[in-house]
Amino acid sequence: MLVQTSSIISSALVSSAIGYAIGIPVSKYFDSDIRMRLLIAPVIGLGMFGAAGVSIFHLLPLTAINLILIVLALSAVALWLSKGVVDPLFRTPTSPGFSWLVVAFLLCLLPTFAIIPQHYGESVGVGNPIWDHVKIAIIDEIAQNGLPPGNPFYSEAASPNILIYYYVWYFIAACSSVITGATGWEADIALTGVTALFSTFVVAWLAVARSRSASAAWWILPLLFAGSLKPIVRFVSGKWLDTWMVDEHGLQTWIIQAAWVPQHVFSGTLALIAIMAYLRVLYCNDGRNLVLAVFMGAMLASAYGSSMWAGGFSLLLILPIVGVMSVSHVVRAKRLLEVVISLSVTIAITVLCAGVLIYEQSSIIHTRKVVEFWVFPIFVGNKWFLDVPGYWFVLICLEFGIIFISFIMWGLSRSPDDRINYAHLDRAIFVSVLAPLFCTQFLHSVIMNNDLGWRVLIPSILIMVAVTAALFSTQIGKSKLIGRLTTMTAIILLAPSILAGAQFVYSSTFEFRVQGTETEEGTAFRGSPEMWKAVRQVTPTNEAVANNPLDFANLTRWPGNISWAALSQRRHCATTLGYLRAFASQLTPKQASDVYKFFVEAFAGNATEDQLRVMKEKYLCKTLVLTTRDGLWGKPVLDNTSVYKLVSEETGKWRIYR
Repeated sequence: MLVQTSSIISSALVSSAIGYAIGIPVSKYFDSDIRMRLLIAPVIGLGMFGAAGVSIFHLLPLTAINLILIVLALSAVALWLSKGVVDPLFRTPTSPGFSWLVVAFLLCLLPTFAIIPQHYGESVGVGNPIWDHVKIAIIDEIAQNGLPPGNPFYSEAASPNILIYYYVWYFIAACSSVITGATGWEADIALTGVTALFSTFVVAWLAVARSRSASAAWWILPLLFAGSLKPIVRFVSGKWLDTWMVDEHGLQTWIIQAAWVPQHVFSGTLALIAIMAYLRVLYCNDGRNLVLAVFMGAMLASAYGSSMWAGGFSLLLILPIVGVMSVSHVVRAKRLLEVVISLSVTIAITVLCAGVLIYEQSSIIHTRKVVEFWVFPIFVGNKWFLDVPGYWFVLICLEFGIIFISFIMWGLSRSPDDRINYAHLDRAIFVSVLAPLFCTQFLHSVIMNNDLGWRVLIPSILIMVAVTAALFSTQIGKSKLIGRLTTMTAIILLAPSILAGAQFVYSSTFEFRVQGTETEEGTAFRGSPEMWKAVRQVTPTNEAVANNPLDFANLTRWPGNISWAALSQRRHCATTLGYLRAFASQLTPKQASDVYKFFVEAFAGNATEDQLRVMKEKYLCKTLVLTTRDGLWGKPVLDNTSVYKLVSEETGKWRIYR
């Protein structure tokens, strides 16, 4: 078996237990209803544990006993700091029922199915999102070697070989792996599902709390699973859309991001909670904000540590604007000093918990540019003065049609009482939606892909879904103009949006099982755990292996060695070009291309003894793994070299050299 269901379940339970143990006491700051607090507690708890744990386990060995002790200690600290009566941000009079929890749980299994191996006869395939889950290697690296993590994607002599990436989410997955004994792949599947479920919980909490209607939680489910309208328009119009729109990678809805990049979804969900905590610090005066400031600092550190974009850039845009908009209220309430002290504590805790990550990641700016200004290209012809309005009236409406249009309608539909009672919350909602959208329009990242443009929008997406659900729960079926418009919007846009989301789920999760074919590569992938077991027997956890970067390349949408990433539990001394550009921060793009070319040509069969020596001594490839699919298989250079000696083999399948 490539993965064990029991290990996935136990990993999910461990992550959930950590979240609830630490998050339940802190959740009292956000809602008075215990059932509503149960929705937000696990994200709060995992957020606080992630940031604090990364800092602590840079000093302690990452063992099961130490993990359990640290979780108990953090839970006790959270309970102690939260003791006493607290005036919560919301006093929600209702909550979703048990049946909603069951349906939400079942729907949130779908993102996990996309990264579970898909069987067809004797062949095994993987869904497209597995390409981004190559970072399973980070989970195995942390679980086996602790922190700071070594770089599992590239190694080089005379280099520190420390991973430069926002890895808090992977640290949390590694913790469940250490406690349960699950593999990195199993822990990744588990935390992907847990992240999707807890993200759904938090959005439902905000929707119900703002609308004061439990039915809003039910609207959350179809809205989160809605997809872009682009495929529907293309199906109806053929190539018409592509004749006047630039072929630029589109934005992504929640269901796509939950399957592809759960670390960013986790970060965006934490960002939403952090915004709510920020509002309480600014607008609530019950004398307990200093404690909340400590919790908020840990959550901010974890949000940044899980995604530079969703929890970094987005909050750098949102929080200062919301803060400026609160100044008049804070001054009138004579709370300026109190707020300044609380926010200073938040900043101090954030730096304390995230400082090591910031220090590690800062090295990337010495070799590569990270972000550039642009105007998001929309129309053929490259006319920026048309692209600016086109971004809002064409692209956003196509990508986020139902939730963006409904967000505008929600803003217009608020009653006078709501405008007064929820003024501070609604201002923050508008800023949290619009600021990241503007960021995507005028900034993009250039390390490998436009990750900034796709991920910085996650807090916006979550909040738009929440207010759309609030709008639908209170306005659909009403006879007033806004009620009729809301009903029409739901009738016209909801079904095609869900259909587009379902198409993604099918293509990434079920297509191979239904339409797949038995291939030699798929059969070999199914049998590759035995090879990697043999590799682990002769290779220590802190050493790297050389395996063809293009092995099993046809299993993934883009070329990538998914067998190594998901199954080896060992470092790779040089992976595919995309991964080198993303994770080998010490390399310029040209250097990354040269390294990639060197290994591809070597495994194609062109390696000389000198090149093998470079592989072992410069790139620290202590173990060399060959299969019959490699051009280097059977070449005499390996029979007559002093660099590598054969130590294990399966006749006619694979050989291991050291």
